[in-house]
Amino acid sequence: MRALSGLLTGILFLIAASACSADAGSEQELEPLPTAEILSTLPTAVPPEGEPGQIGEWAIPFSYEIPEGTWGIGFQRYALHVDCPILAQDSLAGQWRDFVVTNDATLISIPVYLRLGGLSTSTLGPPDVQTIHPDQRTIALVTIIGVTEEQAAIAAESPDCEVVVVWGRGAEELSPMEPYRP
Repeated sequence: MRALSGLLTGILFLIAASACSADAGSEQELEPLPTAEILSTLPTAVPPEGEPGQIGEWAIPFSYEIPEGTWGIGFQRYALHVDCPILAQDSLAGQWRDFVVTNDATLISIPVYLRLGGLSTSTLGPPDVQTIHPDQRTIALVTIIGVTEEQAAIAAESPDCEVVVVWGRGAEELSPMEPYRP
């Protein structure tokens, strides 16, 4: 929680400075977004740091289901922050990711994941969504890959391994899920 309180202070400043979220009940005129390839220096999952031979075949996902009604019509944004020193991870403050919420978007039956590289319908695949319906089920997801089974088990239980999602109106810590072999 030590990193979370400092992060939340900075986030509150960013939230106040970036009033780009629309109120849940208000409609706003949307201008079409320019078509461009989304390039990111961030991986789609977080690989561990370490010497060759220390890299494992396990993954530990962290997730948080965004509450229904969070996304109002208009431009929205989120960022993910990872601080997991027990896996020799440096803190990783993800870039702000922008997307559009509109009633014109198709409501799909599977969740859309808020990932480090952008919105995705896959837990490990590349970003493939730019626009969502306001009722779309969304889950913030960060998967730390390439760890050993022991490291994954320790990370799942440790309060020192923190992953946080930040959006226009708040921030929440992601919960560790069951480690697995991808």
